[in-house]
Amino acid sequence: MIKKVKLGLIGAGNRGQGIFGQFALDMPHRAQFTMVVEPDQPKREQFAQMHKIPADRCFASIAEMDKAELNDLDGVVIATIEDERIEPIKIAMRRNWHILVEKPLCTNAEELIRLYDACIDYKQILIVCHQMRLTPIYKTIKRLVDSGRYGTITCLQHSENLCYSHMAHSFVRGFFNNSRLTPMLLAKSCHDTDILTYITGKKVKQVSSFGSLNFFRKENCPPGAPKYCLEGCPHSKECPFDVMKIYFDEYTDPAYIRQLGVVRDKDHLRELMLRHQFGRCVFQCDNNVVDNQVVAVQMDDDTTSSFTMCGTNGTERRMMKVSLTNGEIEYRGLEPKLTVWSFEPNFREEITVKITGTHSGGDRAIMENFCDAIVTGDRSILLTPLKNSLEGHLLVFAAEEARRTSSVIDIRKYEDKIRASLK
Repeated sequence: MIKKVKLGLIGAGNRGQGIFGQFALDMPHRAQFTMVVEPDQPKREQFAQMHKIPADRCFASIAEMDKAELNDLDGVVIATIEDERIEPIKIAMRRNWHILVEKPLCTNAEELIRLYDACIDYKQILIVCHQMRLTPIYKTIKRLVDSGRYGTITCLQHSENLCYSHMAHSFVRGFFNNSRLTPMLLAKSCHDTDILTYITGKKVKQVSSFGSLNFFRKENCPPGAPKYCLEGCPHSKECPFDVMKIYFDEYTDPAYIRQLGVVRDKDHLRELMLRHQFGRCVFQCDNNVVDNQVVAVQMDDDTTSSFTMCGTNGTERRMMKVSLTNGEIEYRGLEPKLTVWSFEPNFREEITVKITGTHSGGDRAIMENFCDAIVTGDRSILLTPLKNSLEGHLLVFAAEEARRTSSVIDIRKYEDKIRASLK
């Protein structure tokens, strides 16, 4: 018999409501949200209504939540904004709850080390939402690599290609456009640094990185463009970033709209776009995150890995090529298919992988993994425990320092330096 787990949600924003909350609505026999913490009242009330949560279990702050008993909760999902995750994690640990926390865990290396050290002996489940590890594509790549059939890895090449509209929405106009708080590698690509360490199974030795804000700059603004698109931009017809094309199209990503809050209808959306940050001209925003970046990594066995992020692509996709001593594995990202070469015996084959759901099936998989581990008590099925997520997060912070300082960072010395600063 499948037991339903009772969960609390801390942060009912885009992913809190649209991914984790939706799982409970789609799979009511697996999970039920019976508590919510969300400072934005309309979002909090909307989530409570969707999940039939009584008013006395709806809280505007974690401080309010911490005063309530809530002894029936099996666990919590933490999906607050990036720089507000440490305190909820600490409270959840003190209350001995099982925890699923969104990535990234925190916004600086010092917090990362403190958190890692604090939870290394935590007895309950504490996993990070690195759902790429659980997607059918990357699980298949990992299985092929670990089989030994194709030899050992000599080089891994990975890239994340953001669709131009996603770049404009999240990292130019949106909440992740400030590199001081959330540099691109942290906000968007800590999945990717994590997957480098996961697929190779190796520790990082050294890292260097280059990247810049090349295109979304004020000097590239066309003449006469107003600060807000809907104020009558003379370039709207030829501009791919015009808000009418990104937010009012039939193919608009619903996640874009959820990030604006509770939007009643298209008239309300148009009203918001005349004053909201998402309605701004992409060349007149306060953004400073990179729109292109490369990361070069030397692993502890002296093999190499690389990661490239680019923010101006026709469609959203990740790509990977793993070169091994007796084969090659390639994922091109446009369809759920791997191409595998064997050198001896010599053959080439294509493996088609079934993918359903958001984030290539990873969103549902991470929630199922969390619920299964709670119900069965079997921790061995967990693929993303926090204690296994230090290396990928640490690589983010070291790579960003390497980019800022134009240097090569020895990641073990970098970790030691951070630890020494905390004493």
